[in-house]
Amino acid sequence: MTTDQLKEVLGNYKWSLLVALIMLVMVGFGYKLARMIDEGDHKKVQAQQDTIAILSSENNTLITRVNQLEVAIELSKLEAEKITSTLSEQKKELEAQQELLGFYERVMAPEKVDAGFAIEGVEVFPVAEETYQLRMVLLQAKQKKAVINGNVKIVITGKRNGEPVTLTSGKSGALGEDVKYRFRFFQAVNLTLNIPGDIDIETIELSTTVYQYKTRKDNYELSVPWNKALSVGVE
Repeated sequence: MTTDQLKEVLGNYKWSLLVALIMLVMVGFGYKLARMIDEGDHKKVQAQQDTIAILSSENNTLITRVNQLEVAIELSKLEAEKITSTLSEQKKELEAQQELLGFYERVMAPEKVDAGFAIEGVEVFPVAEETYQLRMVLLQAKQKKAVINGNVKIVITGKRNGEPVTLTSGKSGALGEDVKYRFRFFQAVNLTLNIPGDIDIETIELSTTVYQYKTRKDNYELSVPWNKALSVGVE
């Protein structure tokens, strides 16, 4: 049956009511469908928001963990540096003790040392501009010790404007006279050196002829690199 035939059967009034009813049904169905679609979108948005919240929480947890690990790494580095510094200080202390032990051993047990005369602990300390303090210990390394005497000559070698320069005690006012000594066991030496600042110092050389009374007993020479003898400051 066509719409025209149905209209003739129902009449204009009933046909209008039928059309109005159908439209109301369609509107109601459309409204419900829209609600269903809206609820679906709302659930989808809610799910996305929940996912974002979960991911944000996990991200914050990971950031916190990373920060904690970075702090732990920094603390580990500081601890490692502290341990390294402590080990370095202990190594220096051990070397100093071994050097001191060696010195006393040479004084008290000279049979373990071949040379009859030695210069130990050569150190140079800057005390002012162009002024240094030289410290060293002269000792007699013989089992049967007798009084020995002599003079230690000091020679400073270096360069000035690329040219070799030599300063010698007894010949240069900068170094003063040779170091006179007379002892049986050992003698500490402490003297001042005045060295021009335009000299790039390389070595400090020490030499002496050892006498027992007036009898010549030994010749001794020692060369020490300046940077090895130079210390930070006077102790």
